[in-house]
Amino acid sequence: MKTVNLQIDGKKIFAEEGTTILEAARQNGIDIPTLCYHPRLAPLGHCRVCIVDVEGIEKPITSCDNPVAEGMVVETSTPEIQDMRNQILVLSLATHPYKDCLTCERTGTCELQEKSYQYKVDLPEQLDRDVPAEEKEDNPYIVRDEEKCILCGRCVQVCRTNPGCDVYEIVGNGVNTRVVPYKDGKEVSMEEAGCIFCGQCVDVCPVAALTETRRASAGREWELSHVPGICLECSLGCSLERQAAGDELIKVTVPDEGEKVSWICQKGKFGTHKPEADPLEGPMQLEGGSYKEVAYDDAVKKTARALLEIKDKSGPEALAVLASGKQSNEESYLLQKLARSILGTANVDLGVEKAWGQAYQSMYKITGPGVCGPTPATMQDCDAIIVIGTGLEESHPVAAFAVQQAGRFGDSVVVRVGEEKDRKSVWNEIYIDCKPGAEAAVLKGITASLRGEDTSKPAKEAGTTVEKLTSAAEQVAKMNSCTVVASSFFENADDAKIEALLEMARAGGQLDFGRSDLLLLSRYSNAAGAIVLGGSASFGPGFVALNGKGGLSREEVVSAARDGKVKGAFVFGAGFDGSRPDGLDFLAVSCADRSDAPGNSDVVIPAQLPEQKTGTFTNSSGQTCVNGAALKSGPERPQDWKLICDLAEAMGEKWNYSSLDDVREEMQGLITG
Repeated sequence: MKTVNLQIDGKKIFAEEGTTILEAARQNGIDIPTLCYHPRLAPLGHCRVCIVDVEGIEKPITSCDNPVAEGMVVETSTPEIQDMRNQILVLSLATHPYKDCLTCERTGTCELQEKSYQYKVDLPEQLDRDVPAEEKEDNPYIVRDEEKCILCGRCVQVCRTNPGCDVYEIVGNGVNTRVVPYKDGKEVSMEEAGCIFCGQCVDVCPVAALTETRRASAGREWELSHVPGICLECSLGCSLERQAAGDELIKVTVPDEGEKVSWICQKGKFGTHKPEADPLEGPMQLEGGSYKEVAYDDAVKKTARALLEIKDKSGPEALAVLASGKQSNEESYLLQKLARSILGTANVDLGVEKAWGQAYQSMYKITGPGVCGPTPATMQDCDAIIVIGTGLEESHPVAAFAVQQAGRFGDSVVVRVGEEKDRKSVWNEIYIDCKPGAEAAVLKGITASLRGEDTSKPAKEAGTTVEKLTSAAEQVAKMNSCTVVASSFFENADDAKIEALLEMARAGGQLDFGRSDLLLLSRYSNAAGAIVLGGSASFGPGFVALNGKGGLSREEVVSAARDGKVKGAFVFGAGFDGSRPDGLDFLAVSCADRSDAPGNSDVVIPAQLPEQKTGTFTNSSGQTCVNGAALKSGPERPQDWKLICDLAEAMGEKWNYSSLDDVREEMQGLITG
């Protein structure tokens, strides 16, 4: 990249060609104020607060959307520029109800308020506007206050570029200009306009025109605790920040220091906001067809006693330990240790699809440990993205956002294999339709083309054309390409499909020792952490193959329970899809909500909410991050890792873990040793 020399406020600096004046200034400690600009969005140039003088140019220009040039001389704060900024802010305040600042949720963090203070703006008379004064609460997640909107355009921009929904439109003229949900030439509700409630518009709003429904009267911004964490809603494991007041979670957002494309989706931002939720208040025990509350110690002892009795009578193979995949790495390790070392059973499935596990383990063998794969951030710069499987928008929305951005607003070519034409198609796209279940033939055809071999046979088997396979192979072969495999691919994947996938990645140079451009997405949140720590029926901690001594997967456990072969189970989180399998003599469940436990579970123990958990999680890219607890667990909801230790102690084992650090130390020794 070429470097240019320029001068800003008398300071000689260097910047990469293509860098904006604003970015170059901030990289060198020179502050230029902004209002419509946001670091995660393409520059808008709407508000003109960032104007600067450039030598040789008659009028001031916006610094957010004008690049640096060799020899450029810039002045950022001349008296004339300062006066113009002041006038711009006065105009914004003239249509903004600044008298509400005393009671506004954004007081102290409002960007308009901060800029007005910085420039000591004289408060103007409010202009009469034909804008609705009441707040719009036409959905359970987002509140709109049109009076406070300053027409910065951020919400319009983020909605178009990330989820690609085009919910908002700027309508009206003059002081009556508004930003509203719009469809087919008329103003509608957000839902009618196609909003998916990812909340990204709320996160970029500089004022309080868009806020979370739970935000009202929940405390000033500086009174909220800010705790970094990990989203547990899918295997991407996006970084987020939880903000709480006392014992209540107020909002979830992206960290300020996050990457430029570090977004979260509706699941991450509003996933815990469930009006129909029925949280457990304390341990319960089934007696005479109904539940009664019991003491925590009694629930633990009953669970331990029942499982050990089944072990003595029917053998360890009659027991199973399952989990939802939302547990931390430390909890996964302790659960599998409880199952294998105390109960003696190999029937362990802590949230790992069998086919996904096979693919992940095979990939791990090729790349070696410690190799991270593609992320939504790195996907933005790819020359080509190959998407295999269906339903990415539903299962992993942020990955779908990244593909959408790269294909519509970047230079990336998107190749879709076995996916119906998406309603949000991209500009550069190759769509390879194929016969149901024929993905392996498509992948073999691409591999054959990469190797210069005949592709007519796999093309015929797949029900596609040689030309499409050749075009796809050209994209896979690009130096900067990646493959995203949706979780749907693994639902019916066999050995042939998995082998074809890995061979294509290797032939295209995406997979090698020390390198992975292959992203395998699981339907379980922490599948990558669980499998490495022994949370599957096929592998022990450290990816040690069990060589024929493995146990039953989740689906096999359900089938064996119906046949009366598995008689007892401990489930951590949501373990069974549906009701309790017939044939189980005893079922104990630890979950946060009543709906996660089958109605006839023998013992139900409250589990921690995601915002109460502390521990590490490993995402599909192979990155391990820490989730911090934004809320404390009460006595009726003990820390999940301690519950597992209490169960072990009730079964006669004493685990001497004083903290999670002790657990991590033991884990690390087994994995690296």
